[in-house]
Amino acid sequence: METRQLEYFVAVAGERSFTRAAERLNAVQSTVSAGIAALEKELRYSVFVRSTRKVELTALGAELLPMAEQMINGEERMRALAGESGSGLTGRIRMGTISNLGWLDLPGRLGEFHREHPGVQLSMVHRPRGSTDIVRDLRAGRLDVGLVGLATEELGDLAPVVIDDSPLVAVLPRDHRLAGRPRIELADLADEPFVDMPPGFGNRLAVERHLRERKLRRRVVVEVPDLATVPEYVGAGLGVAVVPDQGITGAGVVVRPLTAQLRWRMSVVSTQAARGIPAVEALLRVLDVHRERE
Repeated sequence: METRQLEYFVAVAGERSFTRAAERLNAVQSTVSAGIAALEKELRYSVFVRSTRKVELTALGAELLPMAEQMINGEERMRALAGESGSGLTGRIRMGTISNLGWLDLPGRLGEFHREHPGVQLSMVHRPRGSTDIVRDLRAGRLDVGLVGLATEELGDLAPVVIDDSPLVAVLPRDHRLAGRPRIELADLADEPFVDMPPGFGNRLAVERHLRERKLRRRVVVEVPDLATVPEYVGAGLGVAVVPDQGITGAGVVVRPLTAQLRWRMSVVSTQAARGIPAVEALLRVLDVHRERE
């Protein structure tokens, strides 16, 4: 069987869709379908149950998936290690990112890395469930490096390099009853409607953990994938928000610090296996150097 067939298999299993898998791989859907058909013919068993609504792994497919991921990762690692030569690093790094990283100047940082190591291909992917999706894909071997906004204790065996540490702040409509306070107690907002990021984003997890520890619950009435647009929804009167202090601006809103010391840490993380790849180590050094400069 060919490595590309295994890549199709892993992508379809992860996306539960041939269409989304093709988009993820920058391939034509018919090519992905043909690759899966060829794999199943070689195995003499089906790895997916297909219907008009969804694609699910068969029992055999579920058993083969981790093996396929290991085979792909092994080949990637072999190529990366073999690519370290006098002519410079080569190979491919699969990097997961979340949205709203304009403050980080990620293009500038990666541009510096590319100028130093032009033989390394960077494959960037965004995950709809934010940091938790990236951590899951790192552990499954689908990514080599990830930028995540999770607390260190939530990363387990993934060694983080913290590149930003910002307080969480309250964003309120200008005419809100608490807008005149110099600091906001998060518990005082528990009964308010909230504007927030989708589940899985680090700042949302931090807020919900804080409230849960105090046996409080809240209502999220609007979920937006772009942190920069949160103040617009707050200013329109749809709710309040608690987000990282990243120079928030917006008409009709006020920003207040919280009494609780809630932090949002942006880290670059990788598995121990990926850290043995020279290209990954070089990328981590570039990001860490930027952290030290700032």
